[in-house]
Amino acid sequence: MGDRRGALHSYIEHFGHTSFSISRGALCILIDPIFVRQDLDFRRPACPRWLTEDLAKFDAIFLSHGHNDHLHPPSLLGFPTDVAIYFLDEAAEGCSCDQHPREFLTALGFRNLHPFRPGDVIALAEGVQVHVLPARRSVEGEEQCCFLIETPEVRVFNAVDIQDTPVTRQALEPYRERIDIAFVPTGASVQWQGFWNQMDAVEALAFCEWLQPARVATCGGAVSLSARPRLGTLERYPEEFADWLAMASTRLRPEQLVAQRPPYRLAYEAHRLLRCGPIHPASRFNPGTGARPPSALVTTVFTGYHPSLPTKRCLWPDEDLAHWLGTLDSVREAARNALGDFRYLLKRCAPSINQSPAGILAPRTLRCLNEAGALDEAARLTSLIPPAPTEPEDLDVSFFSVVDGILGGISGPAEAQLTRLRTCLWLDRGMFHLRVIFLRLRKLAHFEEGAAEALRSEHLASLARTVDRRRPVLGANHLRVRREQVHLLDGRPPAPETAEVLCYASPTGVYQRVLSPVESLLLDCCDGRSFAEIVSDVSTALAMPGPEVHAALFTFLSELGRNSAHLIDWSR
Repeated sequence: MGDRRGALHSYIEHFGHTSFSISRGALCILIDPIFVRQDLDFRRPACPRWLTEDLAKFDAIFLSHGHNDHLHPPSLLGFPTDVAIYFLDEAAEGCSCDQHPREFLTALGFRNLHPFRPGDVIALAEGVQVHVLPARRSVEGEEQCCFLIETPEVRVFNAVDIQDTPVTRQALEPYRERIDIAFVPTGASVQWQGFWNQMDAVEALAFCEWLQPARVATCGGAVSLSARPRLGTLERYPEEFADWLAMASTRLRPEQLVAQRPPYRLAYEAHRLLRCGPIHPASRFNPGTGARPPSALVTTVFTGYHPSLPTKRCLWPDEDLAHWLGTLDSVREAARNALGDFRYLLKRCAPSINQSPAGILAPRTLRCLNEAGALDEAARLTSLIPPAPTEPEDLDVSFFSVVDGILGGISGPAEAQLTRLRTCLWLDRGMFHLRVIFLRLRKLAHFEEGAAEALRSEHLASLARTVDRRRPVLGANHLRVRREQVHLLDGRPPAPETAEVLCYASPTGVYQRVLSPVESLLLDCCDGRSFAEIVSDVSTALAMPGPEVHAALFTFLSELGRNSAHLIDWSR
């Protein structure tokens, strides 16, 4: 961090995007850190590495909102679990992210959490105060905020991703003409709805003309382009750093404009800028003296992010299976040699954080290994990145058979424990193939709903006329999970009335249907007997009238067949 001993100096470092540090004396805080790149220029693919090796020296982290280019798991997992995390305590009903920030940070292993709300003032050491200012929600509905940071030497406004709105101006009214430097977003992030998600250059300049800060610098999209703009198309960041400078120079005084591209460092004394200069790799990237974090490459793979694009998640089935695994080709050997880092992350994080190939393809096997304390084997499994398959079935050999070998090599497990592990692997393999079938069926399901219903009704009427002569059997593409195995599916014990769970694929997803003892018995009878024979046998076994059994059996099997054409074979 350079000289942190000078009590009369405050330092601001802009690493790129909206990632900042502010330090004074012995205190150093971070805002929205993305630390798995050397330069945070999203246009330059690079193997993930830490911005600095000494991540333990930071005292607190502030997170403005839950979007993954602000609350960034690959970066956060480099920090110690006891670092103070201050986060926007978003209303649960308004959170547009997969998980509420509190739950997500807890799953990442952090235990020193401090929620805040707009209007809060957070007092820290060294006379530093962080004012949390209100902002309008993002177009996805995510609650957002911005920060005003005051030290005895500098007053900094960090607008993060906000738009220029009356509520933010009202909160900033007391600070007009009193802010030493304002970092404003100028990239005008275009979302799929076609609305700006932050200020563009025109709006940012109008906002700064109202706020009248001593200096203005850009952050966010304009310094974080993922690609060059393409004329005639909507871009996520259609305006870049050069565009901002060209426009700002026509409206701001030369001494107002910070024209430095990140990463750079500002030094302030008595509200006066002493110097502004680039952060040079010679001083920035040398290993520090703090505890060694897991490698940035490992945290990137572990959390399911693209190894070349720091804020892009790359997961199956959102991505094509071959493309997903193909993006990890370049880091396969490095991951295989990082067992210690994976072991640390498995011990630290909740299972939901593990979005490595193993975390997606074999989550139950990993959970079973963790519960058994077999972290070395769990780390070996997590480090396994199979090659991109030509067909999904290729993973039976390149992944699931390898996992089977790992389980067989565990030294001295009890027979019951080994059986449990192999059952988990059987479930993982089966659920993977059911998901593949679901994705294929989804592509084929192109009937309009009205037409589909008409065809189903016609089919059921035909079945009803000929049902007694048919021999319904279960198709091949399903899993029948016995009651004693059900807890291995999701870690929860079965309900008292559960006899088994039937897992199968349909065009709308992979389903886990809880079966009662009677329903389980009915499926057992679908073994080649005719429908009439099944009705007779079940009626005798349960002492029930034949017509009731006939109606119940037809309703049950036709419902399963309606959910999935692969599940019930009526053709015999």
